[in-house]
Amino acid sequence: MYIHNCPECGKQYSTQEKVNRVKCPYCGAETNVSYGQEQSNFQEQFRQFGDQASAAMDDVFSNGPSGKSRGVAGLLALFLGGLGLHYFYMNKTNAGVVFLLATLLSCGALGIVTHVISIIQAVLFFTSTQQEFEQKWVYSPSNIPLF
Repeated sequence: MYIHNCPECGKQYSTQEKVNRVKCPYCGAETNVSYGQEQSNFQEQFRQFGDQASAAMDDVFSNGPSGKSRGVAGLLALFLGGLGLHYFYMNKTNAGVVFLLATLLSCGALGIVTHVISIIQAVLFFTSTQQEFEQKWVYSPSNIPLF
């Protein structure tokens, strides 16, 4: 898998194959790709993220290579997790919609369940490393990663 960042909208997306030109699925912008700078998989992305950020990786509120902070995701899960806002933050829109609809359509009854799940997830966000967080939650192929 090859991770790309759109220079127009700033969103991240992936392709299965190496291509010379990519089209952003979000805004439609086309970009030439230089694979000397692109990451071919998750491990390479962290390796290129580099030693200059290794000290910052211990900080729960520092951004990883994806631009996502496990501290922000943890706070969203802790306080607004029943609404699925932490999933929207991690670009897991399907999971966010499921949590939001479960809370709203059940008049809050399932909101208790979704909020308990979110509290557990918040603890996992805060106790994991940035690399574990990104691999398990941000780059996960699962539409609704729970634990």
